[in-house]
Amino acid sequence: MYLSQQTFNSALPTNVIFGVNSVEESLTVKIKEFNKSSVFIATDPGLVQAGIPDKIQSLLKENGINAIIFSEIEPNPHAVTVMKGAQVYKAESCDMILAVGGGSAMDFSKAVGVIVSHPGHILDYRRGEKPVVNEIPTLFAIPTTVGTGSEVTTVSVVTDHEAGRKYVVASPVLAPKIAFVDPSLTTSLPRHVVASTGIDALVHALEAYTSVRSTPITDGLALQAIKMLKDHLPPSYAHSNNLEARSQVHLASTIAGMAFGLGGVALVHSCSHPMSAIYHVPHGLANAILLPYVMKHNLISNYKKYADIARIFDPSLTFENDKSAAERLVDLLNDFNQSLNIPKDFSYLGIKFTKEMVDRLAHDAMEDKGTIPNNPRKVFKEDVIKIYNKVLPLYQEGESA
Repeated sequence: MYLSQQTFNSALPTNVIFGVNSVEESLTVKIKEFNKSSVFIATDPGLVQAGIPDKIQSLLKENGINAIIFSEIEPNPHAVTVMKGAQVYKAESCDMILAVGGGSAMDFSKAVGVIVSHPGHILDYRRGEKPVVNEIPTLFAIPTTVGTGSEVTTVSVVTDHEAGRKYVVASPVLAPKIAFVDPSLTTSLPRHVVASTGIDALVHALEAYTSVRSTPITDGLALQAIKMLKDHLPPSYAHSNNLEARSQVHLASTIAGMAFGLGGVALVHSCSHPMSAIYHVPHGLANAILLPYVMKHNLISNYKKYADIARIFDPSLTFENDKSAAERLVDLLNDFNQSLNIPKDFSYLGIKFTKEMVDRLAHDAMEDKGTIPNNPRKVFKEDVIKIYNKVLPLYQEGESA
């Protein structure tokens, strides 16, 4: 579509403060600017072991700011845990939320904010149900992984483990007021986490660039993030002390978050969400494994855009036509994944999947209403089943289930 025929809105409401040691230098100043004095720090057990929340709590107390730590957040945060967190927030008379961690901490924090400011259960506010309309408590975010982008988005993903489903809670009021993007907090990340969360950021950028909701603004953000990740994720994975590479990847993740916050994500996420909800595959790893297969499925929808991406990974493709360049993308993504030791499929789970199990996954993927409509190629259930069949080890006829 010609630009002269388009209309769109773009708002980036989060103030991003970037820089090494920016948390130490700016966090307490900003909390005081917002006139807050009792902080609910939301984090996970792994970060508590690493000592990061304790250091932040001490920093706040040294500056006269009370803070409590809630550290029960699971990967793919549970609705039950969200409700518990909201109870603690109220019981401790907190007046703001500080999310410290990866996507799970930020999803959890946004959801707690919803329940603190709205009646009922968090699942009452999943997409398609009750709207989130009230302002949530002031929310700051400190991402400590390099992939989520949730520090600049208006979306929270909450898991209902009884139903084995992930649900989206979305509203403009969920955007953090400030995100502190501090590369010094990522140096202790295990390299397998750097790999999977870094690819997660790449998926955000790739899907935002090719989404049916993309605009010239999201395109610019997405392409910049792709370039930064292509150049700097491998050296960041190779050596944790490469602070320049970590800095580039950390900022690229936030830029990718801006891109998909405006343009949306698509079929990779549709397929990865059920793998996380049912089989507890880490979100970034599920995205990484599925990425090449979904890109292959989508190529015919927009050879030009997929060629643009391929040329970032292999500049020599500048001399190829768009179709030829786009068709190289799948191999390039496979090679990139391999350089980061990402598994080619889900065999590592040690599960053989029946037709019924695959059908359940495909059904849930098709029900992922926040992602399926954004895909550049119209998606049918049989397409999703074909993609799953390529990445899941299947029961063969004659084998017993």
